[in-house]
Amino acid sequence: MITITITVENLTDVLTIFSKIELLRYNGSSTPLLPINELEYETIANGIDQVNNRTDVSNVLLSPTYTQYYFIDPDGDSNSWYISRYANNTGSTTSGWSDPIQGDADGMFYNPMYPAEVTYDATDKQTINKLRLLTGDPINLHRAYGEEALAYFHTDSMVFELQEKGWPVSINIYGRQYTSSADPSVNGYKYLKFNTAVNLSNTTISGVQQIIDVWFYTFRYSDKQLMEAYDTCLPPAPLTSSNCTQDIYLMQTAYDLLNNESWELAIEDGAEIMDGRDTYNPSAGLIARDKLLARLKKQLDEAVKSRRFIGLGGVRID
Repeated sequence: MITITITVENLTDVLTIFSKIELLRYNGSSTPLLPINELEYETIANGIDQVNNRTDVSNVLLSPTYTQYYFIDPDGDSNSWYISRYANNTGSTTSGWSDPIQGDADGMFYNPMYPAEVTYDATDKQTINKLRLLTGDPINLHRAYGEEALAYFHTDSMVFELQEKGWPVSINIYGRQYTSSADPSVNGYKYLKFNTAVNLSNTTISGVQQIIDVWFYTFRYSDKQLMEAYDTCLPPAPLTSSNCTQDIYLMQTAYDLLNNESWELAIEDGAEIMDGRDTYNPSAGLIARDKLLARLKKQLDEAVKSRRFIGLGGVRID
């Protein structure tokens, strides 16, 4: 019997896509080779998911409560080799397989997620979330999948283009999981630049059909862009850094971002376009944005005015 300790990093991001960890045991007689040949591995029919108290299983269910899990293989020993991958409930989304580890190893750690652009602490995350609320820029999750996703590769097979501005969460290209920000690199929150050309004809690995499966967050402003705008924000006049509050800094940052965005939209997409009987007029959307911006500016001005009079004294005149 062997117990495998499984550590899950970036649990929140993992749970946005996956719900379990699947395990296989090597059935060969020698040391397993890379790349993984799935046909050389077998299902662990009578495994035990110890944290979730499940028996006769070959997977571990993920929970938002735990980052460490224990899987028991009653038929395994210190010479057994194991691989794992992440999957959703239906198996329609999976990561690539991890490298094999032996049963006597300290534990299994395999993070299938693409790294975040910057890792922020709880305080900074709270600031980012407030700015997203003020700017109306929630994080969304999108997916490029299957044969349709093939069209997003450029002709050189080295660049994958995201449909919207965003940041990758999970990149699985025909069974290979990309987990390093060095390959691919992200350019302009739009293009994933691979170090070498991706073999787009290699759709079958070890007799198993593989697919393109790319998950990515979408936004108008990345977390890094929001924090940089907040960190460089100047207090609105006549306030100074000594009497400006965080709420005012947040409103001023949001106003600056939205005001700049309105300028860009007016310049790039502000003209009325007529094509035969069809007319495209963006003025309604721009007017609505101006009203929202004016409302935020009014809130900001009232907060600044209120802050100005705090601590002011007066002289009584009889």
